[in-house]
Amino acid sequence: MAPNDTNKPVFSVIRGGLSEKASESRKIFVSSYITDTRLMGVVGVYIHWLLPDNETLTHFHQLFYFDAEEYGFDTYKSVLTGDDGTGLDELRDVENALLGGLGGKQINLSEKEARYMVQQYVDLNRRMNLPLPEDYQEYRFLLYPKEELDRTEEYVLMSKQCPLLYSPYQVITYFLMRIFGKDFGAAKFLTKNYVRTNIFPEHKAATLFRNSIDPAPGEDGSNTGYYATDDDKDFGTFQTHTSWLCESLIEYDRNFYIVITQVTLDNLRIVKFEKVSSFKISQTEAVMQLARPEYVTVFDFYENAPPFDRNSTVLSQKAMINTHDNGRLFMMFHPNNNHVCRQTYLLNDDVLGTYYVSDSGQIIITSYSQEGIRALEWDFCHSDHIAFAELVGKYQFDEPVLDEFIGSGFEDFSDFAMLVAKDMYDEEDPDDNQ
Repeated sequence: MAPNDTNKPVFSVIRGGLSEKASESRKIFVSSYITDTRLMGVVGVYIHWLLPDNETLTHFHQLFYFDAEEYGFDTYKSVLTGDDGTGLDELRDVENALLGGLGGKQINLSEKEARYMVQQYVDLNRRMNLPLPEDYQEYRFLLYPKEELDRTEEYVLMSKQCPLLYSPYQVITYFLMRIFGKDFGAAKFLTKNYVRTNIFPEHKAATLFRNSIDPAPGEDGSNTGYYATDDDKDFGTFQTHTSWLCESLIEYDRNFYIVITQVTLDNLRIVKFEKVSSFKISQTEAVMQLARPEYVTVFDFYENAPPFDRNSTVLSQKAMINTHDNGRLFMMFHPNNNHVCRQTYLLNDDVLGTYYVSDSGQIIITSYSQEGIRALEWDFCHSDHIAFAELVGKYQFDEPVLDEFIGSGFEDFSDFAMLVAKDMYDEEDPDDNQ
């Protein structure tokens, strides 16, 4: 065909949805939320933008995972969706994987508050020389212009990040969690008037594994202060100060310590914080303090069973998934952080249970409680996979064994359980001939 032939076909590029990016369009704020989990040390933020200049992928969803203690702005994910539902399944999977384990409620943010949160954690990473997550160009636009909040706005934003406080145990455990994590800004949110928070400079930032709370000696929970107000000279006002003795098991650098403190509350605010003692314990002693039973139910999958994935059961949809050499671990969490309200707090009590799907064709269901194992059994037995599975056995162990099984090299959990039972028998019943 001659170069100047007027009959030659004319080709044009039609931009499709696959080529559309968030950067190619203006962004109009639609909505945002934050999880009310700041007192656990982490929060998740979600921001939804409309992309009016895009033709197909007209919605831009950003998800942020912020760690106030150690990792700062830790993870960033984004998803593009269309009005026809394109990408919604991916958005649900990303949201569940990143934020599903936090156990918090979703509290609405304004655009200003959302931008401020991102800016604060980007600044935190830079101060701590932490790398920013990938796809910086996608969230860079949130950093300008610089947002400033006055003291009232800061308080409102902090309140949105924190749950409703209704229990002395809850307040004390959250407070100690923030103290041992060196997260003093959040700790001070739980105080009234001036309270010295950094009373353990000898300890590094630590994880609170266990905390038990009891009334302090000589405290019966009664009113310890009384004063009259200017407006009411006849009856006056009671001021309630109640002190509690706390025994905390903390860990950093693979070292464990017992820390004893006394905390005084005025209603649900910390008004006094005192150090009693602190001493190191062995890993064996720490394990004994953290000992708890583990309930295990095992099914064998038939050879024609479909792959088990995030969408296989209702509970697995919000699981945190980790891949191991011989299988995948689905960890399911309680939908709230009510374990913080208990008199004795244990770090892993937020875990409902796990599914471990082995490459050899077993699903091993575990939980620390009878209620938890029943919930997971019900969840699995009401899924389509139950038609491709056969119950092998149910077990109760005095202490957790799943991690040991994962690293043991065993392909069949029943064989592993027999070995564990034999070892326990040998320990309890030594040879009579000795």
